[in-house]
Amino acid sequence: MAQSLTGPYNTNACPACGADESRRLGDKHAYALWHCARCGVIYVNGQVDGGALGELYDHYYDRAQFETPAVVVAAYERLLRSCEPFRRTGRWLDVGYGEGGLLKMAEARGWNCYGSEVSPAALAYGAERGWTVSAEAETDARFPAQGFDVVSMVEFIEHVAAPERWLRAAARWLRPGGLLYLTTPNAASLNRRLLGVEWSIFCPPEHLTIWTARGLSAALVKTGFQPQRIRAEGFNPCEIIARWASRRAQQDEAVAVDRNQTALALNTALSGARWRRAVKAGINQCLSALQIGDGLKVWAVRCERPMNGTSE
Repeated sequence: MAQSLTGPYNTNACPACGADESRRLGDKHAYALWHCARCGVIYVNGQVDGGALGELYDHYYDRAQFETPAVVVAAYERLLRSCEPFRRTGRWLDVGYGEGGLLKMAEARGWNCYGSEVSPAALAYGAERGWTVSAEAETDARFPAQGFDVVSMVEFIEHVAAPERWLRAAARWLRPGGLLYLTTPNAASLNRRLLGVEWSIFCPPEHLTIWTARGLSAALVKTGFQPQRIRAEGFNPCEIIARWASRRAQQDEAVAVDRNQTALALNTALSGARWRRAVKAGINQCLSALQIGDGLKVWAVRCERPMNGTSE
């Protein structure tokens, strides 16, 4: 995760589209969740406990192996190929680079790698790799304005208490015509529709804003980007199955499942053979067409003339 995650939300407006048309969806972990009637984004409304976040993210990667699963490597290879036409300066910035899998592969392809993180373990790993890394990239002079071809935010924007600030920072870092690539959970997903706030994606204070394609588009345009492509892909049925099984067994609560591990196992199983990959691609096309996949993947280009406040 990247730096400066604490801070108050605007308690009157959606953090994506700015509309004051939200209704209270429910509570989770003592935090109120609000659903924007205009763009569908679901967000925590109110002050976030900075001490709790600091304790969480300081130790986020203490046990990390800094190894990338083969199925993730394949996805990153596809991403890197799609970003090659944007190479001008040769600089790539990964905001919230985590275990560094994406930067490691970018480095192998000749990119000059920069990264933003708060976890001491992740920062130490990045420094050992020779990357330019910082816990305060917004004020670090080594991160030049308009100096990057690509800025990536993989599973990052849902964690921060001021998402618009981070999108504006990405616009400042990118050269005109540079690419922002981000991924984040989808508030319009089938899992959310069936599980509601019980979906494990809703886990404040770790996840503070769960986005929709419409909400992301609005936020990107407002901060100086032109969205090029938004995909809604992936479906992990394990939590739905666990809830169904608990009802059959007349249990009060579903058996807990590890969403990340089960998703990785399912993705690996569907990537093992050509016909399985074809099935996976077909499923993802359907999910994306209906905008009900578990996760959003976004490609957006920094405008030649960004909105006020997005460039130095």
